[in-house]
This record gives sequence, C-alpha cells and structure tokens, in this order.
Amino acid sequence: MSDMRDEMLRTLDRIVEDTVTTALREAADEKASGGGAGQGDATAALWAALEAAGITAIGGGGEDDVAFADAMELVRRAGYHALPVPLAETIIARRLLAKAGLAAPSGAITLAVPGAGELPRVSGGALAGVIQGVPYGRAAAHAVVASQGQLHLVAIHDALMTRGTNMAGEPRDALDLARATVVASVSWPTAAGDLEAEGALVRAVALSGALSACLDHCLTWVNDRVQFGKPIGKHQAVQHLLAQLAEETAAAGAAADLAIEAAAVGPKRFEVAIAKARAGEAAGKAANIAHATFGAMGFTREHPLHYTTRRLWAWRNEFGSEIYWQAEIGRVAAQNGGAKLWPLLAGEVETR
Repeated sequence: MSDMRDEMLRTLDRIVEDTVTTALREAADEKASGGGAGQGDATAALWAALEAAGITAIGGGGEDDVAFADAMELVRRAGYHALPVPLAETIIARRLLAKAGLAAPSGAITLAVPGAGELPRVSGGALAGVIQGVPYGRAAAHAVVASQGQLHLVAIHDALMTRGTNMAGEPRDALDLARATVVASVSWPTAAGDLEAEGALVRAVALSGALSACLDHCLTWVNDRVQFGKPIGKHQAVQHLLAQLAEETAAAGAAADLAIEAAAVGPKRFEVAIAKARAGEAAGKAANIAHATFGAMGFTREHPLHYTTRRLWAWRNEFGSEIYWQAEIGRVAAQNGGAKLWPLLAGEVETR
C-alpha cells in the first residue's frame, strides 16, 4: 500500500469516526424514505468533512489527482463503512468527465444509467426521456448521462420526478431529462455501455468493502457472544460458517482487484462483468451467513449489521445483477470460441 493511499484511508476512517453516528444513519434513512421533515440534510456534515479533506475532488485527472487504484480503494472503504453519501458515484463520474475532456463541477455528481428502453433521446441539443433509480438524484446537482453515441453532463436541479429508495434506504430517484439542462456533451460511441460498466465497477468494489465489514462484524460477534460457557466462535459449526464467509469475501475482493487493474486506462466490460457477477453472488451468500450467525439480533436496529447487509442486497442488483453480467461473460466466451476460453480467462485475449 502506498503512503498516499494509506493516508487517504486513515483520513476517511477518521471522518467516519467523527461524524457517522447511529443518529446520522437513522436520520439519513428517515429522510430518504420521506420522513424527517424540518431536520435538514442529515448527511451535510459528513459531505462537508469529505469535501474539506479533498476526497470528493478525487477522480478528475490532472497532476494532483491520485492513482485510479487508490481512488478505488476509497470506494472500497466507503463501502466498508456503508457511507450514506454518493462518494463512489462522484469519483467515477469525475473520472468519466476527465476522459471525455469535460470539466467536472464541484459537489456531488451522480450517474444516470439508462435501463432497458430508457436510452435518452437527443433533439436540438436537449435530452428527453426518463431514467429510473438514479443514485442520490435529489442530493446531486449534476449527473453524467449517456445517449446514443454521446456522453452528457447535465444539471438536474429541476429534473427530479419522483423520489424512491433502495432496500438500504439510499435515495434512488427518477429523473425527467426534458427538465434537465445539458451543460456539455461529447461524442463517445460506446457511451451507454461504458457508463454502465463504470457504475458496475464501483458497485463491485463497494460490495467487496461491504463484504469485509460483514466478516468483521461476524468475527467480533462470535468472539463476544457466549453460550454454553464459551464464545460461540469456538463451536465448529459456527467456524464453518465463518470460513465460508471469508471465502466469499476473498473471492469478491480478488475479482474487484482484477477489474480495477484492467480498468485503469478505461472501461473493460469483461473484467467488470466478472467482478460484478462474483461480488453479487458473494453478497447473497454472505448476508445469509451473517444473519444466521447473529440470529435475531442481526435483523434489529440495535446492531449495525443491517446497514451493511441491506447494502449487499441492494447493490448486487444495481448497474446489472449477477445474472445480467454472467450472461455478458457467456456472450464474450461464445464469441471467442472454445479454443480461446483459457486464453480469455487468463487475460491473453483483448476484450472491451
């Protein structure tokens, strides 16, 4: 680990320790679901601390920017801490804008990735169409949007249609692009697919961080919880469960590392497909194991485990589920033929 990366992660950990309380998490959940009227932005102090530390400005390229791998480690740590702010989206949006040669605005930036049948239409320099499930649409002033052959930076202050949340209580909103203002556009033939892949990449990396948090929660619990005169972690059945959880966590982390390395220069769908599919598969298994280990306590508000497991359940389906990306892996393998299967898996065949 580089000194720069180590310092960034320590800074993020310190900010979390100072600002992310249970009260903040509960207020963020309540506000996202439509409650909490009059209490203000529950996460304003957290975002302000991240901005003051320069963490929200990462990803924009330039001489002062950090390496891509270091930026992804911040995304992983944000997933570990289950941060209720769009840090991952902002970092990857700034990376895309830098690659497009567009200046990134300050503040939170989200990704508006079109689903099936949602690809925006362009007419006279304006966009039309509705995109569902935009992460933190209400909290971000700008979004990166892809249309056919173009990448756009849009201001979305007035574009919010309906508010929604995912299973983790994070905002997932619908945007009416006809009410958005196009700030800048650039020709990008593979914009839609690349935007989707970049979103899937940060979700796979964040999932690997959340899986590590899940494992740490469980290790602490089984050593503290005493039953039949000894910690439950001394029971072989529990040890088997934890071994499975550790295996899933390690596999997802390795797949995420592969995708990070491959995507350092630009989006690489095949490696991202492997990472998102493997992380999504691990998320389902890990959440089941964690709640089985905790028993009823893991489902209650009295323990922070649910902040992690709800994100595992939610993130596994965002920017493409494991089934979606497994189909992508199969498509690429079929196109290259059986003779090239091993070279493909070994990274000896060039893919997009």
